[in-house]
Amino acid sequence: MTFEGDSTQAACIPNAAAPLPSEADASNLTAANSDTNTQTITQTQNTNDIRSQVVNTLREWYLLASDSIASLLDGRFAQQPAQDLWLLGRHYDLKVENGEQSWALGYPPQIVKDFSRLIWCTYRSNYSAIAQTDFTSDAGWGCMLRAGQMLMAQALQLHYFGRNWEFDWDSSNDASKRQLYMDIVKQFLDEYSSTFSIQRMASLGGQFEGKDIGNWFGPYETARILHGLARQANHPVSVYTTTDGVVYLADICDDEYQPTLVLVASMLGIDRVNPIYYPFIQASLMLPQSAGIAGGRPSSALYFAGFQGDELLFLDPHFTRPAINLRDGYTRADLDTYTCSNPRRIALSRLDPCMVFGYYCPTLESLIDLRSRIELLADDGIKSIVTFDNGHAPEPAFQPDATASSSDEVDRHPEPPIQQSTSSSDADYYSCANRPKSESEEVISGCSEEEWVTEL
Repeated sequence: MTFEGDSTQAACIPNAAAPLPSEADASNLTAANSDTNTQTITQTQNTNDIRSQVVNTLREWYLLASDSIASLLDGRFAQQPAQDLWLLGRHYDLKVENGEQSWALGYPPQIVKDFSRLIWCTYRSNYSAIAQTDFTSDAGWGCMLRAGQMLMAQALQLHYFGRNWEFDWDSSNDASKRQLYMDIVKQFLDEYSSTFSIQRMASLGGQFEGKDIGNWFGPYETARILHGLARQANHPVSVYTTTDGVVYLADICDDEYQPTLVLVASMLGIDRVNPIYYPFIQASLMLPQSAGIAGGRPSSALYFAGFQGDELLFLDPHFTRPAINLRDGYTRADLDTYTCSNPRRIALSRLDPCMVFGYYCPTLESLIDLRSRIELLADDGIKSIVTFDNGHAPEPAFQPDATASSSDEVDRHPEPPIQQSTSSSDADYYSCANRPKSESEEVISGCSEEEWVTEL
């Protein structure tokens, strides 16, 4: 029924006298709608990218200002910078000869070049939704998982390249190195098919720790996730984790030795790191087996790769970039988003006490050498958090089923582990993620982009 004067309802009723649209017209209309939707999606992604760039810039300014204020309050601006720098087991002498330095600002070119070879894993956006959620970005909650990715990525670089390596992107002679480097990076792309992707880490972490995706993961939880993913993938680099600082050698060498990343999760204080552990943190980064440390400020994870004096050099995952899709070829611009040429520092006194120390041991001899080096630290009066035992762990940690089906459904939704009793040391590590944040910590925690804009 049509009411007189009701143009809206009349327009909704087809006119029998009007000609029906042809198939060509319908096809053109469908194509036009498709183009419109594509343009809308592209515009939305571009808007999100611009917003991410603005937030990244604001965050950089804020952190630089807060670091400068902290340095001023600590009196570190009045101190002469340390002349020795260590970066993952490599020493650099920063002494200035003849009163002049050979570089303009920052660090010498060889240090910047070495630092830029580290794989930098940051927040990403616009990737496929994680499991059965709407999360297409890990901004605000995935920083510790990203720090764990950087630990694993450095171990893989040590595994395939060793400590001394470089390649020229444009040189045909380095094509094999370039491809191998890209193969390493691909294991951390934000796709379910990537071994250590944020999708797999968050999904498996939810099963391991009973956390909803979108919650912040702690250092020990991240170490367990890396261990589980490496085992399920039958990865050439094994991951060993310990909760109490004791490395049980029989658990690593039970069968034929496999290159191993040893992850030692520890809590080195209550609110801040106890100064008694400062020398061990520094000594750990001096070891040739060092793959770095996943830690950070309170409630804001970072990846530590070296130190200068009482400050650690770090990579910060709190910068959101568009996800790089998995494909056959990648440009240099794609991979540049995984590198950083600007080493930044943070004082040991500002660190959160929850950390994961990483040591990559490619051979049994390297593992034995690691044990010797750590045990010798006591001769220098350094209190170590790592000890070694020749036997098996009294209660082995859960080992994910390496023979589990590799079907897409199982990979996306791994079976939950058998629940075991949680020791008091485990509870300490869990408390790292759940510890209440102070009012000042809230500002530099892993906030969403909207919260960052509001805070700033």
